[in-house]
Amino acid sequence: MTQSWQHLPALRTLRIFEAAARHLNYTRAALELHLTHGAVSHQIQALETQLKLRLFERNGRQTQLTDAGQQLVLGVRESLDALSTAIGKVRERESSHVLTVSVTPSFASAWLVERLGGFLQRHAEIQLNLQSNTTLANFRTDNVDVAIRYGAGVWANTLSEKLLDDELFPVMSPRLRRGKLPRTPAQLAQLPLIISANKLWSTWFASVGLDYTEQRNSLQFDDAELALQAAIQGQGVALGRSSLVAAKLRAGTLVAPFRERIPSRYAYYLVYTETSRRKAAFQAFREWLLAELISAPPLAPPPPPNDP
Repeated sequence: MTQSWQHLPALRTLRIFEAAARHLNYTRAALELHLTHGAVSHQIQALETQLKLRLFERNGRQTQLTDAGQQLVLGVRESLDALSTAIGKVRERESSHVLTVSVTPSFASAWLVERLGGFLQRHAEIQLNLQSNTTLANFRTDNVDVAIRYGAGVWANTLSEKLLDDELFPVMSPRLRRGKLPRTPAQLAQLPLIISANKLWSTWFASVGLDYTEQRNSLQFDDAELALQAAIQGQGVALGRSSLVAAKLRAGTLVAPFRERIPSRYAYYLVYTETSRRKAAFQAFREWLLAELISAPPLAPPPPPNDP
């Protein structure tokens, strides 16, 4: 006998619909799902055609769910949760020694990756999967156990634990301007400044009593590690985060000639769910990570002494 569920919309389409219904915005849904706005719009139109129902409607500039859309999204979420739970139970026995860690590319390259060998030597029974991306992991759909994220420490439906704070200060190549580095913040303001996602140069200059106006010809990056690489290549001065520049300062590829540092309003957090917390592999990773943070060298070498 033919089952009614054989004629249901594709699971991918229902996931797209759920994201669009949650955000009430196709663009934000597309960003979450790593799709284009057009792909989300096309899938919603196809779903409405298949169901012969209107699921969304426009009210001025606002997108709203119709009554049918509201009813459907509740059922879809309940079904996705039930499916996720069933899959989780099936995988639980096999995945008890598998740990998937999501981490930002900058922190992975600057701090985590070089230390992972020690974790794997200590816990040879654990299979570690490392995912490097800048968006917060979707623990329900991406099979992520734990994430390391930079932010304010509050993410919906997760637990978070602060790992380390950060400071921001100018860093540059020792070969910049053939080694004729700025000696005062006023001289620094005359150099090409590299702007990354935090865009806090004005705050740093204010801390030394100077106004700052963003330069038209400044380099801008949406990734902190790319900004630091540009500074290493002598393309300008970056506002470095202590967590990301420590190894580069010790290696001498970057220098920090000024004492003035400002605290970042963000910090690094370990982000996970209640389900992940009960997993033995997660507990081993958390214990190792906290021990590494305690025993690791300072995130940034001491500032240089004041000029006499």
